[in-house]
Amino acid sequence: MGRDLGRDAHPGRACLWHRSHIDGIGILLALAVLFWIPTHILTFAMRYYTDYKAANVPTFPSVYGFPFTRLMIAISSVVAALSISAASILIGMQWGFVWILVVLCAGLMLLAAATVFRPSERINYGLFKYASMFMLSAMILLSI
Repeated sequence: MGRDLGRDAHPGRACLWHRSHIDGIGILLALAVLFWIPTHILTFAMRYYTDYKAANVPTFPSVYGFPFTRLMIAISSVVAALSISAASILIGMQWGFVWILVVLCAGLMLLAAATVFRPSERINYGLFKYASMFMLSAMILLSI
């Protein structure tokens, strides 16, 4: 088995290579998904805040408040975007696809920044929807 462990884009990519080498691309992809999760889940928790509160279910926004939750969403979005961008370059993705991914990452980061600096229910829900499409699109681009 050589250096090329396949071009699978999911976080299940083999992170160990011959049991002695940690695959940096696999770690970056795992980080991208790991840091995408707060963007997706926390925006959902904010959208249904009153429902969770009525059911006495503690959520991140109910414990730490909306401003801190928005900040965590923004930070995790930036880390996810940077991780997936770095992985795409290290995999050797064609530059045309890299630029598409850069545009997708910019959209994610702009929406995340908007939730911090211009918070609204509409932007929050837009980020929730965009985050899913971002990750799906990014994984498709990585598998091409």
